[in-house]
Amino acid sequence: MGQRVLIHGAVGGVGSVAVQLAHGRGAHVIGTASTGSLDIARRLGADEVVDHKTMRFEHIVDEVDLVFDTVGGEALERSPAVLRRGGRLISIASKPSQERAAERGITAIYFIVEPNRAQLVEITKLVDNRELEPTVDEVFALKDGRSAFARSLDRGHRGKVVLNVIDGDA
Repeated sequence: MGQRVLIHGAVGGVGSVAVQLAHGRGAHVIGTASTGSLDIARRLGADEVVDHKTMRFEHIVDEVDLVFDTVGGEALERSPAVLRRGGRLISIASKPSQERAAERGITAIYFIVEPNRAQLVEITKLVDNRELEPTVDEVFALKDGRSAFARSLDRGHRGKVVLNVIDGDA
C-alpha cells in the first residue's frame, strides 16, 4: 500500500483495529493517543505516535493520504490541514465539513458501520490467524449491561467493552 495514514484514537475500540489493519497492509501508520497509551499504539503497529495531550498533530504530521477519525470534535476539524490534495478524510465520530474538504481538494466521508456477515467472517479469520488482536477494555456480565454501556461512553476506555452472555467460565 505505501500510503501514509493518520488514525485518531489509535488505541480505542475501532482505532486499535484500524491501526493493525493499515499496518498489516503496508501503510505508514501515525496514531494519536494519550500519554499513557503511546506504547500500546506502537505495539499495535503505529510507526509514529502523537501524544494528543501534549502536541498538536498538525504541527508534526504533514502530507498524509488518509485520516481515519474515531474521535470527532477539534481533531476532526483540524484534520484537513494534514491531508495531501486528493487525500481522504473518513470519520466515524461526526460529519466532516464538506466546505473545508472542497477548499482543500480532499474527499470527506462520514461513515456509519453496518453489520456485514462477509466482512465479519474475514475479520474472524484474521483474529484466528493472529493477524489481528482485538483489544478488550473490560468484560461485564450481562446483568451489568448498564455499567457496560456507561463504560462504552467513557472516552477514557481502551479497546472494546464486552458483554459476557454465557454463565460460568465457558
